[in-house]
Formats: sequence, C-alpha cells, structure tokens
Amino acid sequence: MSYLTKNHATPDKLTIGGELAFVGDGKITKDGTPVNLGGSAQLADGSVTTAKLANGAVTVAKLDSSLTNTINGKLTATKAAAVPDTAATDAAGVLAELRDLKTKLRAAGILA
Repeated sequence: MSYLTKNHATPDKLTIGGELAFVGDGKITKDGTPVNLGGSAQLADGSVTTAKLANGAVTVAKLDSSLTNTINGKLTATKAAAVPDTAATDAAGVLAELRDLKTKLRAAGILA
C-alpha cells in the first residue's frame, strides 16, 4: 500500500512523518501510565538483569568510576607459585604433585 502524505493511519498504526509536538499538559500514556521521554529517568535498584542487557552494551569504559573501584577491590587474587611440568612416573608421584599444587593454590588464595 502506498501513501501520498507523511502522516497516515491504518486501523492498528498511526504513522507520523513529521514532528509530533505536545504542548501544555499534553502527554503520552501506555495502559494509563504516563511515558517519560525526557531521558532523565532513574533505574530502580535491581531492575537491570542479564536478559535486559544487549550483548556487549555494558563495557568497563561506560561504568562509573565508583563502580569500577568497587569491582577492582573485589578482584584481588594473587599469582600462585610456578609449578613445573610433571615429572611423575607413577600414581604416587602424581598424587604428590597434586597435593603440592593444591597447597600452592591455597597459599595464593585461589583455592579454599
């Protein structure tokens, strides 16, 4: 279907090809609730979920510095001591190396 005007209506859609101006007390509502298009709305705590985030939409560069400081304060792992490649030739040797590895990971705070 083709239209000759910028603005036209069908039974389930209103198309505005120009500016839509609200003056005075004019407003937009959805199901009786006013819709705020001013861009100054605040998000309620806990309202942002993984499902609501677009893939890659949140990056470290977009985070407030107070949040990145908090996150960085919680990411405090230290490197574990270097562990050489296995030299074990039997089960007892593998067990000894596994115990040594677990000891080093616990000392680094990586393993409880």
